[in-house]
Amino acid sequence: MVYIMHSVSRTRRLVVIALLSAVAAVLMIFPTLPMFGGFMKLDFSVVIVLIGMLIMDLPSALVILVFRSVIKVLIMNSGVNDWIGMPMNIIAMALFITSIWLFTRKSPVLTLKNYIIGATFGTVSLTIVMAFLNYVYAIPLYQKFANFSLASVGLNLKQWIVEMVLPFNLIQGIVLSFVTALVIFPILNYIKQQKVQLK
Repeated sequence: MVYIMHSVSRTRRLVVIALLSAVAAVLMIFPTLPMFGGFMKLDFSVVIVLIGMLIMDLPSALVILVFRSVIKVLIMNSGVNDWIGMPMNIIAMALFITSIWLFTRKSPVLTLKNYIIGATFGTVSLTIVMAFLNYVYAIPLYQKFANFSLASVGLNLKQWIVEMVLPFNLIQGIVLSFVTALVIFPILNYIKQQKVQLK
């Protein structure tokens, strides 16, 4: 009997992970908010990933994060841009999500204070890692394989990091934190109910 109940719970979790991954993938495609001349786009898929984290746990959220990325690439493959950019996005969003988890996991009830602290650390973390990855990984590869030239936009590498990457990711972290809070806090009771059912 215990085995059957565990099997049912496991199946439910897999179904929830699949559904949330699909929804998050759609939110990576539409709606998106082009910024900085269209070079960077803000999507809201991480809101769904964070809901998955609250309903289940951090590992499940990270699985949703990866699955939503794979689904998006399969549906809307942008070629080299996706192959270079998607790993960076996964790393940055994983840090963002993990930071929120670290500051909210010990509290039996999600509080706005703990959420804000976690989201702040998450925003700083994703901003720093994206600046680093752009410097050592993305820009060299974009220039080599995607025919992208910083000279064509009138910037050198340092200016690109300072004027584009840093402000975009700070704005991204703040907007995602705010939108997620608007979504999750009104439905906290529902999240608690789902969490109990998926244990």
